[in-house]
Amino acid sequence: MTAQTTLVLGANTVITQERCTVEFTTSDSLRFGQQLGLLWLPLNEQRKAVCSPAYLHESKDWAKLDNRDTPREWQLDLPDLFDVQGVSFLQLIAYTYQEPTLNLPAVELHKVSLTLNGGAIHYDFLASERHVKAAIVFEIYKRNGQFKCRALGESSTQGLASLEQRVQVSLDIRPPDTHALIQEAQQQQRGSSNSDTRTPRQVQAGETWTGTAFAIDEYHLLTCYHVIESAAMIGVRQQGQPDREAQVVLSDIGSDSAIIRVSDPLPCHLPLAQQCSDILGETITTLGFPLSGLSSQLQVTQGCISGLTGLSDDIRYMQFTAPIQPGSSGSPLLLPTGEVIGMVTASLVHEHAQNMNYAVKFQLLSALLASAGISLDSAAHGSNATTAPLTTPQLSKQSRGALWLVGCQG
Repeated sequence: MTAQTTLVLGANTVITQERCTVEFTTSDSLRFGQQLGLLWLPLNEQRKAVCSPAYLHESKDWAKLDNRDTPREWQLDLPDLFDVQGVSFLQLIAYTYQEPTLNLPAVELHKVSLTLNGGAIHYDFLASERHVKAAIVFEIYKRNGQFKCRALGESSTQGLASLEQRVQVSLDIRPPDTHALIQEAQQQQRGSSNSDTRTPRQVQAGETWTGTAFAIDEYHLLTCYHVIESAAMIGVRQQGQPDREAQVVLSDIGSDSAIIRVSDPLPCHLPLAQQCSDILGETITTLGFPLSGLSSQLQVTQGCISGLTGLSDDIRYMQFTAPIQPGSSGSPLLLPTGEVIGMVTASLVHEHAQNMNYAVKFQLLSALLASAGISLDSAAHGSNATTAPLTTPQLSKQSRGALWLVGCQG
């Protein structure tokens, strides 16, 4: 029988099984997946996010769960994550679910027990203070060809907000029930359209769908994660330009954003807004390729910023009134100065409301670019930004060269 290694805070040891299991439990009456969440966060050498995390409500190929309804064990594919995807550190974070629109009783994180590979390694995290809302409890890394793990205990009474800025990725800390309700509402609105669904895409070989992307420097474009999800091949098209194949550089499902890259220089690009205040009610213009099966021409719509948060007061998004349709996902929201204030991601229809459209905020788009090592200074250099407000025809003429129809094939 293999002896058990019990870790204390700060201690590390070798993981002998590269495709390992991590069993997790907690104390008292709290349950993972109901009051408490877990996520695996992949980081690079600079401890910035490499790709989107694995959650209890959203597992990954490299981090699978034994049971989504009553989860108790992760199965990790460490070679795939570290050797193929270039991860340097993998951190396990425990946190309490937060839903600002619900009157939930106060929940605190007290104890998390971890057991690796059927008992080979054990660690008990104990919160050292009261009112802990989140904690980095465990870390896996690779040194000298060996996978190792380290017991951690960095806790926070403020949740994951500070961690998001440090690792430059948005984190979804809403309860799974809320997450599922939002996805259901989105799916009902989008109907059978494959191009705008946030649930995992199940595609057939050869199946095609479209969306919109906009250039942010000579070689990179921004679009939505759900546009390029499950695509075996991605291409971009613009009238008067040769078709180009694109590759995914970085994607983040939490903010529904992705960066794609082409090999030949793009003719022009758009600048991201750097700082904005008091934008509620500001006029915006969208340019995109909705309903491309009916027309492949660029379409322009106009509206205003009608809300500064998304569904359930989600601060990652803003609400706007410009009309959009399936295929608009990935379209930029442009200020009258030509700056991108957001990116179209979703639209909801309710019998008592209209124009409930949502966009990813420019701050998250900036963070995604920084995570990919794309300088915001270089992205703005030589762009079409102006200090004087433009009319809608002027804005359309100035910006249209940066807009591309995205075509995906499964």
